[in-house]
Amino acid sequence: MTGLKDTDIRLDDSWQLTQAADGDAPLCSGLDCLYQNIVLEAITQPGDLFYDTEFGWGLYDFIQSEDTELTRLEMTQRVKSKLQKREVILPESISVKIIRADDTFRLRCTFRFAGENEARALNIIIDAVSVEVTAA
Repeated sequence: MTGLKDTDIRLDDSWQLTQAADGDAPLCSGLDCLYQNIVLEAITQPGDLFYDTEFGWGLYDFIQSEDTELTRLEMTQRVKSKLQKREVILPESISVKIIRADDTFRLRCTFRFAGENEARALNIIIDAVSVEVTAA
C-alpha cells in the first residue's frame, strides 16, 4: 500500500502511463500519489497483485447483482473498510452513496485526508460487464 512519502509514475484519467514534453514519465508524490493508489486499488480485484493479495476492493463481485439492501450494505462496508485501512484518511469523513439506474450501480465515495479541508471523491460505476472508477 502506498504511503505519504512514496512516489509513483503519474497516470492519466484512463489510468494509462503519461509522458512529459521531454519524453520522461512525470511523477506524483504525497497525497496525489496516495489518491492515485486508492483509485487503482478500487478497480483491482484482491489477489491480482502477486506481492499483495489483500490489495483490491473486489467490486467486480457486484457485477450483475440484484439491487437489495444486503447488496448495498455489502458494497458500502467494503468501500469503507478498505478506505479505513489507510491511516491518513479520517474515518468519520468517509461517505458512500449508491444509486441504481438502468441495471447499473453508481457509487459516490467521499473522504478526507488528515490535514486537508476539502473532501476527495471517487465515482464508481458497476454495470453488467465492468467496473469503472473515476477521480472526481
